[in-house]
Amino acid sequence: MNSKVYCYPHKSSGQIQLWQFLLELLSDSSNANCITWEGTNGEFKLTDPDEVARRWGERKSKPNMNYDKLSRALR
Repeated sequence: MNSKVYCYPHKSSGQIQLWQFLLELLSDSSNANCITWEGTNGEFKLTDPDEVARRWGERKSKPNMNYDKLSRALR
């Protein structure tokens, strides 16, 4: 994808929305093992959805987060 994505370091005290978190992961190629851009229309693929859910739960201080719960928020 050719468009630029600007992400700012997360603050532990601020709120972050799921879409912002996903963009943050997508902007760092070291996360390609769990999430990647797919095609050229802004689509992405969760290559390891359980890992993405775990990281989201860690960020939100919700250790019981799983992909089932994360996927509900994506709808």
